[in-house]
Amino acid sequence: MIHRLLRALCALCLVCLLCALCVVHAQLTPIPQDRGGLGLGLALRRLGVTGRVLYVTAHPDDEHNGVLVALSRGRGIRTGLLTLTRGEGGQNAIGPELFEALGILRTEELDALHRYDGVEQYFSLAYEFGYSFSVEETFKKWGHDETLGDVVQRVRAFQPDVILTLPLEAKGGGQHHQAAARLAVEAFRAAADPARFPEQLTGGLAPWQARKVYQGGVGGGRDTISGPPPVTMKTSVYDPLLGMSWQQMGSIARAAHRCQGASQLEADPGTGEGVYYLVDSAPPVAGREADIMDGVDLSLRSLRRFAAGEEARVPFLDVDLDALQKRIDEARAAFDAQAPEKTLPPLRVVLDGLRALRLKLEQSALAPSARRAIVDRLSEEESDAQAALALAQGLSFAVRADDGQIVPGQSFGVTARVFNQGPVPLAVEALSLRLPEGWSARTVSGEAKELAASQGLEMRFAVTAAPAVRPSQPYWHRREGRDRYDVDDPRLVGLPWSPPDVVAMLDWRAGGAAVHSQAPAVWRYEGPWAGGEKQKVVNVVPVLSVRMAPDIAVAPLTAEGARKEFRLRVLNGAAGPTAATVRLEVPRGWRTEPAEAPLAFGFEGEEMGARFFVTPPARLEAANYEVRAIVTAGGREYRDGYQVIAYDHIQERHLLHPASSRVEAFDVRVAPRVSVGYVMGSGDEVPEALRQIGASVTMLGPDEVAFGDLSRFTTIVLGVRAYAARPDLRSSQQRILGYVRAGGHLVVQYNRADFNVLSTATRRATSAAGAEPPPDSPFAPYPASIAVVKIVDDSVRTADGKPRIIEETARITDEDAPVRILVPDHAIFTTPNRIGPADWQGWVQERGTYFLDARDARYVELVSMSDPFPLNPGERKGALVDARVGKGTWTYVGLGLFRQVAAGTPGAYRLLANLVSRPRAQ
Repeated sequence: MIHRLLRALCALCLVCLLCALCVVHAQLTPIPQDRGGLGLGLALRRLGVTGRVLYVTAHPDDEHNGVLVALSRGRGIRTGLLTLTRGEGGQNAIGPELFEALGILRTEELDALHRYDGVEQYFSLAYEFGYSFSVEETFKKWGHDETLGDVVQRVRAFQPDVILTLPLEAKGGGQHHQAAARLAVEAFRAAADPARFPEQLTGGLAPWQARKVYQGGVGGGRDTISGPPPVTMKTSVYDPLLGMSWQQMGSIARAAHRCQGASQLEADPGTGEGVYYLVDSAPPVAGREADIMDGVDLSLRSLRRFAAGEEARVPFLDVDLDALQKRIDEARAAFDAQAPEKTLPPLRVVLDGLRALRLKLEQSALAPSARRAIVDRLSEEESDAQAALALAQGLSFAVRADDGQIVPGQSFGVTARVFNQGPVPLAVEALSLRLPEGWSARTVSGEAKELAASQGLEMRFAVTAAPAVRPSQPYWHRREGRDRYDVDDPRLVGLPWSPPDVVAMLDWRAGGAAVHSQAPAVWRYEGPWAGGEKQKVVNVVPVLSVRMAPDIAVAPLTAEGARKEFRLRVLNGAAGPTAATVRLEVPRGWRTEPAEAPLAFGFEGEEMGARFFVTPPARLEAANYEVRAIVTAGGREYRDGYQVIAYDHIQERHLLHPASSRVEAFDVRVAPRVSVGYVMGSGDEVPEALRQIGASVTMLGPDEVAFGDLSRFTTIVLGVRAYAARPDLRSSQQRILGYVRAGGHLVVQYNRADFNVLSTATRRATSAAGAEPPPDSPFAPYPASIAVVKIVDDSVRTADGKPRIIEETARITDEDAPVRILVPDHAIFTTPNRIGPADWQGWVQERGTYFLDARDARYVELVSMSDPFPLNPGERKGALVDARVGKGTWTYVGLGLFRQVAAGTPGAYRLLANLVSRPRAQ
């Protein structure tokens, strides 16, 4: 019932808000192809094209980027990408973000790539809980009906003519893809049925029957799927306005998926295609198709189909549509990249004609659903015409804030600059700011006026944020144990982000045509940036924000009365000096030292630290406890901090966290005098986990790895993906193995295929040659490689008609899968902690991935496990492998300890303690 009410409320607000929210979404610096004459040429392609395509996928990077460019840029078709999840359960090749933070990073990466393809991004409320071998498991966790409702709502709102999706059937893993495809195909019919999700129809949405739905490969893969002959979309077409082929532009866009290790190499000219197979159509398609848009009239004249049977109520429609189409054709014919102003006269006529026709329709007796369908598309054409007019005019409209991070109640300056770069005069009629409720603005200087060629104006505003405004954060939140998000504002469901808080509204006129433009206020700042200057929208932060470390503390039951250290970082967001105190809130019977700490901030942005030591009672029971940080200033308490997610290819985003630490008390021991050297890879929290259980940890940089005294460590641990992230480690491999041979213990956490080869160039060569099996790793002491499981998929055929061979990374995705210990008396299972069945309970997301294929008798397999899913059959080894090397030992860990310690899984800590407790041979 709650879900139905949520969908009803969302539908009620969707129609009136969605267009405005999307228009002002910050796209940051436009790419060169969206500026000047080239930008005008691309804008004219969109004008008068009424076709719509919705592409439904499961995760970021499932999309065919060349196809998106071909549709949106090449053919001017309005294209939407509905990605059901934000990719929260994946791995991170560039940093430490996991879970919700990773979802934010991947959402921003999609935003970054859409600068290149011009596609609209949408999401469902499903959470990516990790790799899956089961569609049934996926639907159980996401909620089949709830997620189908998300897809149906998006289909009804977007009203696509064609839906593209992923393969309906496939063996092997990644069954989120098949779940997404099934939902897309089911939504094709369900969206047209008023009896399905009727609560969506109360606020303006109407049933919608798309014309066709197709399935195709994941991420642009080309496989032959059983069924009717495929439709091939060539993406190798050279586009003179882009200066490259659609596939090349798509490869540049796809490079934004950096946290997934996307290639940064541009595609070669002359390559690329998308292959799609018809699944369903209404009415049925007769005969073989040459294009996915066959049977779909893309012209403005096609809008008359919505008035079928009611022509007498709109006798003007055919004549007006024909006239508009003619004027659009004239505007295209007048296009001259060297003189874009030549298109101004026909574009003005087009804009006036669109508005006049829209007004007639709104006043007509046409049925509401038909009227809405036509008016919606005419409004879209109006927006396209205004965008084209701005480019033809040479309008420059920039809005800049004086501060990128503000606190509630703060006043700050916003400057809007309008400049006429073209030869035709324009008149600025009004320039104002749109703000959230409770905010205010006043004009400080500047006024609207006429602008001759090469003239501009500047208006400055003083803006004051509402005193009780909430800090900027995602509008979606996950409750623990659920794989579906809750939302703060149902009106925003489906959008990547909440709209920017400060948006400038510009009304201007050129040659009699009234044009409206909008732009969000951005803060510009120095720093490395891929693709233009570095910008971000205005973020609201707490007056005082506090972050607490560690996120998870461990209180070993054997260390009775041992005090725990907590480190606090308090950031002043307010302008000017601020006096505050910080203290900890602890469970009854616990002691803190000091009781509180004074803080005296001198300026905005200053950060201060405070250390507290907490002593639990002597007889602590095994349980989870919470320690909270509280900052007090001016009679108010502050209990939150925010995580900054920022890289040089995305816009900075914040994730708000309570300032608290979970203290887990359980039985865990570490051998005396353990000294660990840690080589960080792409980023993980294992070093802090080791410190929490009492191990001494030293981080090893490139200089220490190459020249330091490694013999001082009893164990060296390599972080996740270390061989990919640390070229210095690859170069120092013989030195690392020398440490092992001399008596040290090396723990190698999971690596991907980079572990199998000396360089990425070698990997590409061996992959092209179809090496069978993967080559022996140069980084393993004996013949071994990252394991690959080959699965024959009879449901899909390759281009030569053979069954597709799926190469799956060996993994176990069920976090509760039974674990069989193969060598029970091995030191890793006995010393100093006896590993038993309880240590495999409470794991999250998965057991592990990227297992080792140990092809030498000198390796010892320590565990085996199996998934309950038919598509991942058989026993899997390679998750924990040990070998004697000279006097020392080498251990490969495919178990996802990095993910487990971040979630506070006790058994993972105990196993980690044993891994680093092995004595160094003398």
